[in-house]
Amino acid sequence: MASQDTTTAPHPGDTLGSLLGRWLFRGRREIGRAARRSRLRLELRQIQRDRDHFWARLGRTAYHLVQAGEIDHPALRRAIARIDELDARIGALQSRLDTGEE
Repeated sequence: MASQDTTTAPHPGDTLGSLLGRWLFRGRREIGRAARRSRLRLELRQIQRDRDHFWARLGRTAYHLVQAGEIDHPALRRAIARIDELDARIGALQSRLDTGEE
């Protein structure tokens, strides 16, 4: 029996299939990378939001401690005066809105 040559030229579809397979693998890898980065960004935003919440709580606590006379500092007194001024402006604008005044 004669030996047959089993090596043949690659079929054009085989090359295209190989190329598409590599392209899909890279696409899946990039999608995975993007998903991981999105999760990290979400975690970062949540931690920043938590930090901002605690900064706000610290500010409110300091405000009430100064108002109660338990702590005192010139910078805190200036900040409280500014907050009180802003609260007064907010109240005035809110009452204008409530009465329909423009």
